[in-house]
Amino acid sequence: MRFFRGEESFEHDSDLPLWASVDGRGKVSITNLQQMAAEVEALLVDIETHLEQQRIRRLDRLRPPTRLRRNWYLIAFGLPSGAWMVYSLLRTHGGIDLMKMVYGKCRNIYREHIKDPMTSIYRELFTETGRINVADHKARIDAIESLKRMIRTWLDEYFPNMPEKEKISRAEAMDISLIETKFEESIKNIFEMNSIVRMGLIEMQFIKKEMLSAMVSMDELMGSNEMNMQVAAMTPALFLLMTLRRFFQVLFYALFKFGKSKEEIHAQFRQTMLDIERLLLMRDSPPGPPPSLSWGSKRDSHHDAPTKNISQTLSAEDLGMLLLHIHECRSILWQSRRRFRSVEIRNVAEDLAELSGERGPVSVSQQLMIISRMSRTYPFLKVVSSGIPFENLIPGG
Repeated sequence: MRFFRGEESFEHDSDLPLWASVDGRGKVSITNLQQMAAEVEALLVDIETHLEQQRIRRLDRLRPPTRLRRNWYLIAFGLPSGAWMVYSLLRTHGGIDLMKMVYGKCRNIYREHIKDPMTSIYRELFTETGRINVADHKARIDAIESLKRMIRTWLDEYFPNMPEKEKISRAEAMDISLIETKFEESIKNIFEMNSIVRMGLIEMQFIKKEMLSAMVSMDELMGSNEMNMQVAAMTPALFLLMTLRRFFQVLFYALFKFGKSKEEIHAQFRQTMLDIERLLLMRDSPPGPPPSLSWGSKRDSHHDAPTKNISQTLSAEDLGMLLLHIHECRSILWQSRRRFRSVEIRNVAEDLAELSGERGPVSVSQQLMIISRMSRTYPFLKVVSSGIPFENLIPGG
């Protein structure tokens, strides 16, 4: 391969590659161009492979350790402690009873605070049967009709001279005032025991009717507040689920670092947008050079004239830096898209496309206006105040 090393003299023709030859004057000529291209391509592939291996070998030393190695102290203390707790619980079969008790409690909580309320709400809203009544409405109607007949029969026997219209009115109104008066008079005479028993049965039927009416009223009251009671029954379960969710969030994000929280993702996006704004502000109509001194300067006078505020555009280097920041913003949106709403992702992607000039040429002032619009529009680009007055942050203020 002396031809590639710049050597021009060859001792033998065998030192030449197969695609080259030497004429009588000692000049090298290419006889097979395709073979030379194939050999050069093979050399380039070997060089790329070697460089890739070197890159991997060097970057392996800079690769961060795995999560298991970073959290070795948790494994070192957690596994023995967990094994000891399990052994202590299962040593005398007490752990099995504890597990059964915990399972029973969880099942009761699920049935009483999740399954039954949701079933009741579904039955009331989406089925024809609706809510299951506790009181027997038919039994109440039967008791009322029976009481009316009993009062009418008693009036026919004890007050035969009473007008028929008044008898019907008292029976329909279920008025037992006459029965109470007659009962007080008959209780003094022991020989009217049959009459006393009959009036007592009528009063018992009246009490039964009142109890059934009260149960129906309570049933109607419960029916009107059924939704509120079922939602109130689900409140402890919802509170427990929110507590568990918060616990696992702290465990994953703060302890094991399995990901970033929503606040951290938004803060990272805001930091990238801040870098973009800094870059654009420094390139937005920069002032001209300072005026030259009155002595010792050979600069022309027209250089000292103030520069006009014309529409500025980014240079190639600044545009490349801007595209890197925009790529970082897009990477955050794509990798953490669950932390943003679909509408926000679509609108932010469109704003980033306008900012990078994909929708047409833009000046620096237009890019700053786009960033200002994004800061006003999207809530995650706004920093929520902590409520601490600014004066309290100043020492001695």
